[in-house]
Amino acid sequence: MSAGRNNTMNIAVDIDDTLTNSFDYFMPFIAEYLGVELSELKRRNVSYSNLPEEWRGNEVDFCRKYYDRIVSDTTFKPDAALGMRQLHELGHRIIIITGRSEPLYTDPYKTTIEELARGDIEYDGLICTMKKAEACLSENISVMIDDLPKNCDAVRACEITPILFNSPANRDTKVPYRRVSTWAEAVDAVKEISAQLQ
Repeated sequence: MSAGRNNTMNIAVDIDDTLTNSFDYFMPFIAEYLGVELSELKRRNVSYSNLPEEWRGNEVDFCRKYYDRIVSDTTFKPDAALGMRQLHELGHRIIIITGRSEPLYTDPYKTTIEELARGDIEYDGLICTMKKAEACLSENISVMIDDLPKNCDAVRACEITPILFNSPANRDTKVPYRRVSTWAEAVDAVKEISAQLQ
């Protein structure tokens, strides 16, 4: 992990269920697409990010049918814009690294840029890729904030510090790294990591 002058860092931030509340927002669309009752998804705690095996296989079709139309209206976490602004004010460089890619979207950059603008999210760069660890290495990232343990595990293997944002999909997963539930907690975690670099 490397830090710049005054312990500023390059920080990677995910979007879905990290900056936004995608899990609950997508649930009715998943129910509609799969032809199941919304109550069943709620009972099983299932949405776009943790579909059981029996419902997998048509994810790309679901994404192509819905994402371009619905993603830009996903609600942001109440303190997401403030948290991102605070990280910027601390001097950190923020790179949004999202798994949104062309197989899933007609134009992932256009859709994402519009969504981030609507949420008043401050950032310095945007990368749309499923290979988040590789993107983090190429951007000299010190800390990544994401809701998917598999992404956190991948960057941790590259000696990048992960912060797991709590979500309904990861609530029962045991992880060896820090969890946060709000952007205020995420900012505090980044401050602690930055202070350790002094």
